[in-house]
Amino acid sequence: MNTLNKTHWLSGKNLVVLLIGMLVMYFGVTTMVDKRFAEFETNTRSQITEQLVLVSAISEATSRNGADAVTESIVKDCSVSERIQFDDLLNNLNNNLNRTQLTELERLFGRCGSFYSERKSVMVARLTREVEILEGYVNQLSVILDKDISSEYSLEDWKKLSEEEKKQSELFANLVVLQDEIISTLLSGKNAQSPEIEEILQQVREVQETLLVANAQASALRTRLISL
Repeated sequence: MNTLNKTHWLSGKNLVVLLIGMLVMYFGVTTMVDKRFAEFETNTRSQITEQLVLVSAISEATSRNGADAVTESIVKDCSVSERIQFDDLLNNLNNNLNRTQLTELERLFGRCGSFYSERKSVMVARLTREVEILEGYVNQLSVILDKDISSEYSLEDWKKLSEEEKKQSELFANLVVLQDEIISTLLSGKNAQSPEIEEILQQVREVQETLLVANAQASALRTRLISL
């Protein structure tokens, strides 16, 4: 009888020990998981902060039609002397340039004409990519916290700004094409007051008006984002 009671006591004791061990293990694992999630949250927030600094810097440079070191290493301008000559001829395009001058302008256009447009395009591509990376970090943090925190970092506004800058880049590229068409039309023998030139100039005005709207929208978004 005593042996049986002792066996029951030992079995009960073992069960209690087992339950306590399981509870300790559970709380230990839970604590470890919570700690890891806290570390993930801290690291991700740090990554988001760094990414916001980068996105803001690229956005500011893009708004000035400027470039950072990465873009400057990719897109090269023509020589200083060519740039001066090109700008001078382009500014006098309405002053009845002779054929020799137009031919030189066309040559220089191939070397200098698309520089600012290409630089803008590369900067916009960089901005788009960095905003995508920002979105990835924000989505990661949303998963960690089990809630959507995109509004906390104005993610949608950053995406809209990226789109507005892309519109401007495309419009700049359109202007470059139209400039080239004007030069080619003048070289074909048409004068600056011809219907053909006027038609192209009308397209230029329309693109410029659209560009002003896109620029205003981008500026409003940028001001709101930078002030946050």
